[in-house]
Amino acid sequence: MFAYIPGLMFKPRATWRKIAELSDEQIKRLLPYPIIMALLPALGIYVGTTKVGWTVIGDDVVRLTEGSAIPLIVLCYVALLGAVVFIGLMVSWMSQTYQIESFPIKGVVLMGYACTPIFLAGALAAYPIWWLDIMAGTGAAIYVIYLVYMAVPLMMGVPWDRGFLYASAVFMVALVYVVVVLVGMAIVWEYIATPVFID
Repeated sequence: MFAYIPGLMFKPRATWRKIAELSDEQIKRLLPYPIIMALLPALGIYVGTTKVGWTVIGDDVVRLTEGSAIPLIVLCYVALLGAVVFIGLMVSWMSQTYQIESFPIKGVVLMGYACTPIFLAGALAAYPIWWLDIMAGTGAAIYVIYLVYMAVPLMMGVPWDRGFLYASAVFMVALVYVVVVLVGMAIVWEYIATPVFID
């Protein structure tokens, strides 16, 4: 399950081919991967915000109380895993448009492995340096897009030209999900799980 990580990072095309060649039963066994890997960013953020802290201006270190960080970290995990599941289900649902036989877990596994750079970059939040986290997150997001565009034709068995359109539709679904999550986070942050800061 985790053996595909180095390949996705350094030899993605060959790795996607290997995953695409797996039987349906073998693909179903890969489902725990995003469930476990989505813990990395959540745990990284928890450690970074409660134990290490960050500086905004000057030398004052800002941290969150553990009690206020836990609901935010749980919501972060749910949002990240929710993205993998929702977009994965949309990948499977859109397969009907391209006359492909698929099943929901296949789409979720595809998105779970495509999000590997986000999972790994999220672990850097354990030591929150704002410029490093922004650079790592931006680079990871760009690489995820690349992985999705590469994975969809190989995993779903469509020609590259149709696969490009298919992956573009997946990308649009992901953008809508991100906007909804950002609005939801702002509401939760303001009215439900307001963080408590300590110096």
